[in-house]
Amino acid sequence: MASQRDPRLDSIKASLMFLVVFGHLLEGIKSTAPLLSQIYDFLYLFHMPAFVFLSGYVIKDNQGVNYRTLVRHIIMPFITLSVFYELLELLINHQFSRYIRSGAPNWILWYLYSLIIWKLLLPIIMRLRFPLCWVLLASFAFSLLHFDGYAFGILRSVIFFPFFIAGNIARENQYFSLTRWITKSYAPAAGVLILIIGYGVSLYLDTGLLYGSVTNASLGYTPLAGIMLRTLYYLAALGCIYAFCALTQAATMLAQMGTRTLVIYGLHGPAVKFAFWPLIPNVHTPWQIIITSVTAILLTWLLSRDVAQKVFNSGTQWTGLLLMPRSYTESGR
Repeated sequence: MASQRDPRLDSIKASLMFLVVFGHLLEGIKSTAPLLSQIYDFLYLFHMPAFVFLSGYVIKDNQGVNYRTLVRHIIMPFITLSVFYELLELLINHQFSRYIRSGAPNWILWYLYSLIIWKLLLPIIMRLRFPLCWVLLASFAFSLLHFDGYAFGILRSVIFFPFFIAGNIARENQYFSLTRWITKSYAPAAGVLILIIGYGVSLYLDTGLLYGSVTNASLGYTPLAGIMLRTLYYLAALGCIYAFCALTQAATMLAQMGTRTLVIYGLHGPAVKFAFWPLIPNVHTPWQIIITSVTAILLTWLLSRDVAQKVFNSGTQWTGLLLMPRSYTESGR
């Protein structure tokens, strides 16, 4: 029997997905006004770290890997979306994307790529004493190296891994339990205060640092300054994760949408990149934020509908039939 979903977590995921879509829409216009750039950086401080955190939080068995589930629910969607994105690049721009030419996952698909790595490494890391400390040390060490952070999706996988491990720890650790903290009577008020502080912190963090794909040297940081700023980033992001969860966990009317975040995440990218970005710079600045917000709401809602789910499932099923052993594409018993 399938485990019962927690509607609070699905409500949080739906709210985060709106911010992800809004943030990607905002990327096309953030250079037109300083305030838009500041909002963009604030969102990037915590919205993807929050998704990574929740991805680790929902894993019950951290001592093994369910390879069939990994293949059916992550690897096949990743392959399907990668092919789809590259075909669109060929059709519209007449060449493969710069991502594939550097061996990196296409744009927003880095998350699915990294999620595969995190799930495979989780049982190994969780057998260590102080697992969060080890992945943080790896994050600091990799950020000190001199290399293209986008290549093969390496740096993002390492930089965001602490959030994944922290989420898994928060599931079992009574002191850091997410559900314990976000249901406190004072949680909403504390959440607002923490998010305000987080906004202030984001003003001092470079966008490249928030992306998690740029090394300290490329950002112009000394080793010590880079480590201090990344430590500040981790602390601020983690605080904002708990704060945002506290403020959105009661929005249960969004819970159904929260069960389809993979579909929304995977399909909104082309709509944003090839339809919205070319048009929105032509709109006068006072209207840009309004149009961006409304578009984010509509796009998030539309991609949560049954038809989008069916199209997405059909694509991944065809990928499974073409590439995967039959035992991995069946539903299982």
